[in-house]
Amino acid sequence: MSALDMVIKHLSGTNYNALTPDVIEATKKQILDMSGVIVSGSTCGISGEINDLVDMVKDWGGKEESTIIAFGGRVPALNAAFVNGILCARRDFDDTKLGFAGGHVSRAIVPTAFAMAERQGKISGREFITAVALGHDLGCRIQLAGRGRDSWYMATNFFGAAATAGKILGLRDEKMRYALALAFHQICGAQGGGGSAGLGSLKGMSNGFTCKAGVLSALLAQSGFMVDWDILEAKNKSNFYEVFYGGAYSPVLLTLDLGKLFLGTSTSQKEFPCCHMQHTSLKASLGLLKEYDIKADDVVEVVISLPEHNYSLLTAPVEKKQNPQNFTEAQYSLCWGVASAIVYGSVGIRNFTEEALRDTKVREMARKVFGKPEMELSKQPMSSPAIVEIRIKNGKVFSKRVDYPFGSPEDPMTFADVATKFRHCCEYSVKSISRANQDKVIQMVEGLEELTDVSQIVRLLG
Repeated sequence: MSALDMVIKHLSGTNYNALTPDVIEATKKQILDMSGVIVSGSTCGISGEINDLVDMVKDWGGKEESTIIAFGGRVPALNAAFVNGILCARRDFDDTKLGFAGGHVSRAIVPTAFAMAERQGKISGREFITAVALGHDLGCRIQLAGRGRDSWYMATNFFGAAATAGKILGLRDEKMRYALALAFHQICGAQGGGGSAGLGSLKGMSNGFTCKAGVLSALLAQSGFMVDWDILEAKNKSNFYEVFYGGAYSPVLLTLDLGKLFLGTSTSQKEFPCCHMQHTSLKASLGLLKEYDIKADDVVEVVISLPEHNYSLLTAPVEKKQNPQNFTEAQYSLCWGVASAIVYGSVGIRNFTEEALRDTKVREMARKVFGKPEMELSKQPMSSPAIVEIRIKNGKVFSKRVDYPFGSPEDPMTFADVATKFRHCCEYSVKSISRANQDKVIQMVEGLEELTDVSQIVRLLG
């Protein structure tokens, strides 16, 4: 039996009763977390492009199947998945897989699942949990099996999205195989341009394509479109790993403990809306401010020791990182993140808004923040440790080290923590979501296994 055969058998035969309590709890947190993150993305734009996108999609018309979250209105499931997928990635507030299987998986799974579930109607909470857990696990495994390129989640997520949509649609065996193959035919994984000053509006676009492809792949497979070759088999020289990974592929990693270990249980929720590799530095900075009652006006310089990769990504070149031009550049600027933490005394969505970017106090503080590569910290591949040193006017230097961010498996969020984050995200909805509706969503997700129709959740958010 090939690796793909094993995966298809697993996807087809697994139901809610096969999930352990830790898998169910982790999946509920992912669902509530992404629900809020999608809502917050509705106001994350540079020049009105998100509103224009929604207007354009609504102008396309079509069958009213699935809700555009936060904005309201129902459109064909393909288009709802596309828009909600983009919104889910805008704030960079979605969870990640830190360490050996890094990447943003939930951002592709949950928007796809909501769009397909609402289209189908009467999809129970148990069915929904199962589809999300299976799709998330597959997305992680496909990536993990591609040795040597741990950031190519924009390609591997297509398979997780297709598996989730297919499971909700009731696809089994050969039709589930066709859905994954059809997803392969739609993969896009371009990384360039999204973070530059002129192209920041692209943020999340690739994820929108992923979610849309997940829905379309499942629908095409259901309609009878067939692919008769193994998309993972090495003998097929056009297989996924040959095309995207140069042939680097470990079938053992793809199927290891399949059905026993669900990789979604090691997901890391985000405390702050920015690149996850900023989080230990932000946690350390906020800790120092509180512990020593440091005032922004007293800060002379901040030096942050980082692993080499984090230093290059977040603090170099320093001239650019101290002067971000849009919210996307700010999300990947540790100089900006720490400076805003010091000026505002906290870190939330407001720190990475266009309004914040016009704050001269934060810009002045950002010019005092510098990164420093530290090889010793690079020896911990399963974490993103940081050492923050803040020097104040009287010459004193305060230092703090943090190895793991809040929300990671080492320092996990509870469901209540995720609910608090969800409420924070709702403050940034393009349309007001009442406290009563927020409460209902939280309660529904917490007791999701008892819900008879998941569409109720989406419509409370639309």
